[in-house]
Amino acid sequence: MGRFQLFLLVLIFCSCSQKRDPKVIVAVAANMQYAMEDLSIVFEKKYGIKVEISSASSGVLTTQIKQGAPFDLFISANMRYPNLLFQENLTVDTPEVYAHGSLVLWTMKGVDISKGLACLLEDNVKKIAIANNETAPYGIAAFEALKNKGYLDSISSKLIYGESVGQVNQYIMSKSVDIGLTSKSVLFSPKIKGKGHYIEIDTSLYKPIYQGIVMLMNAKEKNLKNAELFYNFMFSVEAKEVLTKYGYEIK
Repeated sequence: MGRFQLFLLVLIFCSCSQKRDPKVIVAVAANMQYAMEDLSIVFEKKYGIKVEISSASSGVLTTQIKQGAPFDLFISANMRYPNLLFQENLTVDTPEVYAHGSLVLWTMKGVDISKGLACLLEDNVKKIAIANNETAPYGIAAFEALKNKGYLDSISSKLIYGESVGQVNQYIMSKSVDIGLTSKSVLFSPKIKGKGHYIEIDTSLYKPIYQGIVMLMNAKEKNLKNAELFYNFMFSVEAKEVLTKYGYEIK
């Protein structure tokens, strides 16, 4: 068999493999990590299309997209980052809000959280985890809530920053910190539900967390059909049921 014939066989094999194993690649904000696992199961069962997930803070994912990461869709923890990508012509259309997120105070170390954020001022609370307030929307919200309560200066030396709420959750779960500010959605994961104690943060202390989704130019060029299916799925009754289960508010 000549080299050209072998090359053709390889191309045919790869093409057939792609047809047999369709997929969609989704960049997912860390707060949505657990909910997305459930959403992927529902989507794959319905359409037979595999969902490949890449999770990080919204800011980090935005940088990766700008650098050419081959994502089909971006599910962000706020609208700021998808809008930035839209302004730079890296999206197929304008971003849309798919859910509203909430901020909570969560501890695995028995801290008395009945006082709300005021408990962070106590001497026995020495390490407080929050997400990076430059790249993670839930970090921005946490920083804003602390500032509006007037506690930021008093507890600044206690703050431990995670790259994303995913890392904040790891700090809390491992008890590396006494308490942390994170996304409410994590508390509804089967892996975490019922562990520790939490209290929701007064929503008047931080700007609403409008979570956004947008289809990326990579999808238009290489995977439009599958990307459109997943995009529309995120606004379906099935997806809304999953999101509600994880504590998100649906518009």
